[in-house]
Amino acid sequence: MTTLTALQSLSSLTYQIDHLNVIFKNDWYQENIDELIELLFLPIQSVVIKEKIIGADRENIRFSWENCYFVLNFEYYSQSCWIEGQDSTSTKQLTTLHLAITKQ
Repeated sequence: MTTLTALQSLSSLTYQIDHLNVIFKNDWYQENIDELIELLFLPIQSVVIKEKIIGADRENIRFSWENCYFVLNFEYYSQSCWIEGQDSTSTKQLTTLHLAITKQ
């Protein structure tokens, strides 16, 4: 575990009808996104990262989990992070993904 993930934690993960809203305890920088992904997906190690799209202030991470496809979005300037399904089947599985990430 890196120093960032030791200091950082997931503040909340809330289910919305079409996405999961992710809030981290502390502010983060774009160069910390790999560590944030590790922290977020730690409870569900069967996640497979398919693609990373890196922009000036935004990163999109396409991943699969349990035969569904999702996009994890980070916007640095607004400190926004959310997960959305890539198709209607995956969007319906957001509640299951939410439960898997938040299980203790």
